[in-house]
Amino acid sequence: MSVMTGPDALPGLAPSAGRPGRRRTARPGTLALMLAVVVLGLGLSGCGSDTPAGPPSAAATATPKIENGVQVFDVVGTASLEFSPSALTARPGKIRVNLTVPAGSAPHNFVIPEIPEARTSVTSAGTSQSVTFTIDKPGSYSFLCTIHPNMHGTLTVG
Repeated sequence: MSVMTGPDALPGLAPSAGRPGRRRTARPGTLALMLAVVVLGLGLSGCGSDTPAGPPSAAATATPKIENGVQVFDVVGTASLEFSPSALTARPGKIRVNLTVPAGSAPHNFVIPEIPEARTSVTSAGTSQSVTFTIDKPGSYSFLCTIHPNMHGTLTVG
């Protein structure tokens, strides 16, 4: 195998296999296209604001609405096996969780293992169920779906 020589040769580069004496070059416009993609990507990554674009994620912390002195949370058991919201913040006292399982989702339940009365039965897709319980002691309480143990969240009482 020989190395190209002459004014078009680049030091250390061999000619393309199967085409002696020819050097591979980029098609016209390829470099410009690649540069445009990089610039566009960098420009978009710098755009943003402090306001989220769209509904809050499952990780957003929810505070309750108050109905007749009861702290009420609306929680959805999603088809992607998450609670939405997955972080709840309440004061000590009476709490109600309204669990909704949308059509197309697997069945779910809502259980706080440390609080025996904080438990729904399995809720089928397209239905809802509520559970009311009292927590007087501040702290962090994990909740989960016993059907899908990786589906969990936290109720913080403070």
